[in-house]
Amino acid sequence: MTSGAQPTAAEFKMNKLQEGLQQQRKIVEQLRLEAAINRMRVSECIEDIKKFTDTRLEEDYLIKGFPRPGDNPFKEKGSCTIL
Repeated sequence: MTSGAQPTAAEFKMNKLQEGLQQQRKIVEQLRLEAAINRMRVSECIEDIKKFTDTRLEEDYLIKGFPRPGDNPFKEKGSCTIL
């Protein structure tokens, strides 16, 4: 392609193919990373999960709730006064 000129149909097609190939390489790399993750069966690690959650009960707002209603970031702050 010359500078300032529009790409030809062949150059455009080649660019699209290269973009697609690059995207496929990224996908393959991500899949390789995910395949390499060490996984454990839930039946093997459930006791560790239970211990983890039990030791943090006092910090869990889903169980304990918020000390003040205004501390809840998911509660609506108020209605629109314009309407």
